[in-house]
Amino acid sequence: MRDGSTGRADGGTPRTAAPAHRLTSVLRPAAGPGPRVVVFPHAGGGALRYREVLAPLPPEVEIVGVTLPGREHRAALAPRTTLARVVADLTAELAEPTEPRTAAERPTVLYGHSLGALLALLVAHAGRVRCDALVVSCSMPGRRAFPRPELLGGREGLSAVLARHGLSPDALDDPSLSPGRSALAHDLALAQEALIAVDGLRADVALTALAGDQDPLVPSAVLPLWARLTGGAFRSRVIEAGHFLPFTAAGQEAVLEEVGAFLRLRPAGPRAGLTS
Repeated sequence: MRDGSTGRADGGTPRTAAPAHRLTSVLRPAAGPGPRVVVFPHAGGGALRYREVLAPLPPEVEIVGVTLPGREHRAALAPRTTLARVVADLTAELAEPTEPRTAAERPTVLYGHSLGALLALLVAHAGRVRCDALVVSCSMPGRRAFPRPELLGGREGLSAVLARHGLSPDALDDPSLSPGRSALAHDLALAQEALIAVDGLRADVALTALAGDQDPLVPSAVLPLWARLTGGAFRSRVIEAGHFLPFTAAGQEAVLEEVGAFLRLRPAGPRAGLTS
């Protein structure tokens, strides 16, 4: 679940920065009252980089990004937070009315990469946000996919998660870390919580899971485990890529294909599910 490919959290701010207290911001407004894609980034990363990944989607698609504290328009905030707060705040923000259609009337696909995939699944399962489909990439589908699942939930488990990303056991309280590395460490603490939280969970939506055949952190062999986390249609694909799959040509193409396949279908009612 790695993440944080740069020495700082992805830089820059949106042209019209959202208030620092908000987790969500519109990365690209829609050219009309069309569907939306909500993107949940990897640990240590921000949403802005994904705007480029999803830019080829049709102009009527609104792109919304999720930004955890400690980066981009929330850079002034300490990166400390909890999974319960993140999921509660996200579901509240994404359920807010939108113009000219309400949030419940807009076909919505949640796309999450690595840690973001787990957050997207938890938001979909919470049931307060319309979600017609989930697309996830390079993410462990719960505790059972972790190399030593029995460690998760304690100090040893957190140390193991941090070590997989080159961070020491005391990284959460290390003042010498750069802002980007500190954000990564705190996001990985969320990742440990999320791996446990999704165990036994089933979201009643269509789900497509992508993996990179050269990913050293999330082997493609765990892809079938994602099927246990959804009661909807499931499919999986292995792409010729590493862990940062969406930022490669082949990976971007696959993400756009899968997201686009769901967006081309229009449900008959506000809560109608989509099938591929």
